[in-house]
Amino acid sequence: MSLVQFKAVWPILGLIDSKLRQKIKVAYVFGGDGNSVLFLTTDDDVYSFGTDANNYGYLGHGNGVKTLLQPKKIDVLSKKGIHLLAIGSIGYVLAATTNNEIYAWGYGQSNNLGNGVAGQVYVPAAITANFGGHHITKLACGYTHTLALTDDGEIYSWGTKDYSQLGHSQNGSGPQPITASIGGKFVCDIACAQYSSYAILDNGELYGWGSNAQGQIGTNTSGNTYAEPIQVTSLKSVVIKQIVCGRNFFLALSRSGHVYACGEGTSGQIGKGDVANATGATQLPEKLGSFSQVAATNASDLCAALNDAGEVYVWGRCRFELVKSPMKSELSSLDDAFACYSSPPVTWRPLSIVSAVPKRYGGDVLTSLKNCLVENEEITDITFILENKKIRAHKSILMIRSEYFRRMFQNDWVEKEKEGITIQGFTYNGFNTYIEYVYTGTITNKLSFDVAVDLLQIAECYQEMKLKGLCEELLKDKLQITNCVYLYQIATQFQAELLRVECAKFGAHHMTAFIASDYFKQMTDLKIIKDFLVATGQYGAFKY
Repeated sequence: MSLVQFKAVWPILGLIDSKLRQKIKVAYVFGGDGNSVLFLTTDDDVYSFGTDANNYGYLGHGNGVKTLLQPKKIDVLSKKGIHLLAIGSIGYVLAATTNNEIYAWGYGQSNNLGNGVAGQVYVPAAITANFGGHHITKLACGYTHTLALTDDGEIYSWGTKDYSQLGHSQNGSGPQPITASIGGKFVCDIACAQYSSYAILDNGELYGWGSNAQGQIGTNTSGNTYAEPIQVTSLKSVVIKQIVCGRNFFLALSRSGHVYACGEGTSGQIGKGDVANATGATQLPEKLGSFSQVAATNASDLCAALNDAGEVYVWGRCRFELVKSPMKSELSSLDDAFACYSSPPVTWRPLSIVSAVPKRYGGDVLTSLKNCLVENEEITDITFILENKKIRAHKSILMIRSEYFRRMFQNDWVEKEKEGITIQGFTYNGFNTYIEYVYTGTITNKLSFDVAVDLLQIAECYQEMKLKGLCEELLKDKLQITNCVYLYQIATQFQAELLRVECAKFGAHHMTAFIASDYFKQMTDLKIIKDFLVATGQYGAFKY
């Protein structure tokens, strides 16, 4: 999402000065009315503004600071390398640094801040916690309880235990490990509903614990609680890759692209045409296609899902209407769905502005110019030829938008005087997408796997670092058992470190399924297998 689109979709961010807005890296819109903002900048600073009507302290600027109309830097967090954020729906915040420090502030009457004290904290303060020497990879908050996931697949929990949502019987004032109750298995993802908790294991099994009042643990029962993690029996034969939670329900996405809903359905959250609860996971109709991502937040009852065709479906409470079955929207991202339909209008995850795969809008001059190239050859002065097909462009624009082309056309390169340049080693679709990126600064998240891989190689060849990052983000979401080793090789070859690490983590979290797959059995290159297994070992693949 570009900054201009970002401002338009989330009006509250229009209050930010344009120069500061250009530096936004990650942002969170939260609060009971969606009127509070927390964001990180590329300068490693942290800002907040908005309203805190209950004086819980989640703006982080001291007791009594209930309203800030302009962003104010949170000095204690700035230059600390904050890289993870999580917000409890009652009004508290957790932030983790790259040095594995955790800061907490806001509402704390339920021991949910992890600092051992029941009470509000008005300025972010580091909590003392021992995570076994391992780094935190994810934080998740419910209403007044918190989960932390470490890089060795361990879960720690703290906060309110009134509904057994901590998964242990210890005092909830500080982090306690709980995965021993899942047999010590490696956990690769976590999520929190308001009073329930969930974990995905490396083999794709889904576990839940805490309140099952509306059947949200998915065991085909309701009205009880689970004191320890229990497998979601209604999904016992399904390999799950993503879990998100609403207030009292969850959405789960399977490796095969199916979406399941379970729990409270009073606002149509189950998506089956009524307002009944579902005590067992209920699959969305297959006619909607295969899905690649689901979205929900325990601050609202909106549900959204993105299918492989790039279509966004919404259901549940959409502002003031109950949408009881998935409805196709005109939006192109799940983030936009929550800006437009969630009540309150809050983000369902931190908005990543620098690395997010952006949408495409056709209103800017360069996009309009690019769109007319095929129709008007007279205004173009350079042609690229791939697979016997032509891509026309303007030297002047390529020079302005690309350092590589500036050097090509200004210096004594052979291509300088040519009107037609034959490109070898890349596909037509991949290079055409690259030229569109040069003009528009965006790529679409509807790119096929093969084009995305080709574009990553092009980005490395032409030293387009922003494009390279976008490709890594896009390919990260396309990881599967059948391509993780291939993508690991590609990432290593083209020094795509983010993608390489994600491939290794994916392999570590799904090692059981990977080893059992036909894909693994058919592999014959022992060096590739060794390299990949060594990399996965660094992320706990062989912990047990």
